[in-house]
Amino acid sequence: MVYGVNVIENADRFEVYNDKTFDSQRFDPYQIQAHIKNELRYKLKLMLEEIVEAEADDQIGALRYERGIVGRSDYRNGHRIRSLGTSMGTVEIRVPRARNKNLSFSVFERYKRRWQELDQLLLEVHIGGLSCRDAGERIAKLMGCALSGTTVAGLKKALEDKLRKFKNAPLEDVYKAIILDGMFVRIKQCGKQKRPFVAVIGIKENGDQDIIGMRICNSENSTEVEGVLRNIKERGVSGFNLDVVTIDGDRGLEAAVCSVYGNVRIQSCTWHKINRLHKNAKSKSRGRAMMKQSSVVFAEEDMRKKKALLMKFCDKWRSKEPEAIRLFEHNVHRCFEVNVLSKHLRKKASTSGRCEGLFKQLRKRIRQIGAFEKPLSVELYVYGIICQKKWLNIPGRAIGDPLLSQSTHLS
Repeated sequence: MVYGVNVIENADRFEVYNDKTFDSQRFDPYQIQAHIKNELRYKLKLMLEEIVEAEADDQIGALRYERGIVGRSDYRNGHRIRSLGTSMGTVEIRVPRARNKNLSFSVFERYKRRWQELDQLLLEVHIGGLSCRDAGERIAKLMGCALSGTTVAGLKKALEDKLRKFKNAPLEDVYKAIILDGMFVRIKQCGKQKRPFVAVIGIKENGDQDIIGMRICNSENSTEVEGVLRNIKERGVSGFNLDVVTIDGDRGLEAAVCSVYGNVRIQSCTWHKINRLHKNAKSKSRGRAMMKQSSVVFAEEDMRKKKALLMKFCDKWRSKEPEAIRLFEHNVHRCFEVNVLSKHLRKKASTSGRCEGLFKQLRKRIRQIGAFEKPLSVELYVYGIICQKKWLNIPGRAIGDPLLSQSTHLS
């Protein structure tokens, strides 16, 4: 806005009024953002240099250019330029040096070229769905620093140590129920043949749910899964407090459970039982109707009413879908084993829904990348999404802990 000024000659005052207006050209918002980032990066550089100078003075025992100080431990020896990757981009800072000892600073670790939060962001972006190369390129463009796919791959390597500790960490025998299920995944290393990923989730008396075991197996037979369960038992889950193990009805899983936890009741997953009605029905419309009605039956909490409703349901559909009802009635009583648990645990242990939540994440990842590179990649990804999403607990790990406990990239 521009104002015109009307000045009257020999007047004691002058008047200001609107003469004309015009719209000035707006600044480019991207230029403004770039300017703000540059200013913030410069301010960060000054702050970091002030911090390292103060820490150097403290470790040397004297201020810069100060002479004749009793008790000083060293002398300054110039500076060196250090590149540090931050969430605001790469910052070049002048780091003081000493003659006789290596100085340490709190703003970065020795030999580390990036802040931990940047490493954390890179790893979480990769777990979220981007490849190593895409994660490095896109974050580099956003942060104004140079990152490669090899950098992200190195961060995944650091996560392997945490995964190894998780798979061998001691467990407490506090679980009232265990959910065991598997899903076949494609792995490039194995060619066209898919391999099963087996997950084991434990449910405590207070309702907390932990993932206590996972492994890529060669097949879903009893020997492979038995090894997973024996590892869990050797780590501390002896089964003294264990009442129920939930499976989807697979005979290999059942044989493995009986071999390791012989005194535990085996619960058939009610979700799989209901879903097979639709699979085995001749008419899919009738199958959907049966699924809806059977889910109401299983939702009934009173056991007597549940059995009466179940008989009524089977009698209603027996003439229309005899084969589907025959298969449904086979071992249907094993869907009621969760009644030995406390009421607040029955719904959680009646299905393999928690395992299916993991498998849903795996399917999402497979749709993006086609196949995992190797078996370890599957386990790393599952461990990462559990740490990231926090809807399952990992024994020995506090909820909210970062994926990486320290900076990992060496110069």
